Amino acid sequence: MQCSRENGQKVLPIFYHVDLSDVRKQTRSFGEAFARYGNVTEERVLRWRAALTEVGGLSGWHVQHGVGN
Repeated sequence: MQCSRENGQKVLPIFYHVDLSDVRKQTRSFGEAFARYGNVTEERVLRWRAALTEVGGLSGWHVQHGVGN
C-alpha cells in the first residue's frame, strides 16, 4: 500500500477464501495470525493492520468458499 501511495503502483487484491470483513477488521483467522507475531515490533504490526484495513476496502476479486471445488 505504501508503494501504491508513494509510487503510483496498482494494487489488485485477490481475496481467496477469506471474508472481506475479516481482512478489514483483522478478526478470526487474520486476528489469530497477528497474535502469533509476538516477536515483531508493535509499529510493524500497526502498519500491517493499517494496510490490511485499506486493502480490504478496495475493489478486487473475491473467491468464495466452495467455488471451484
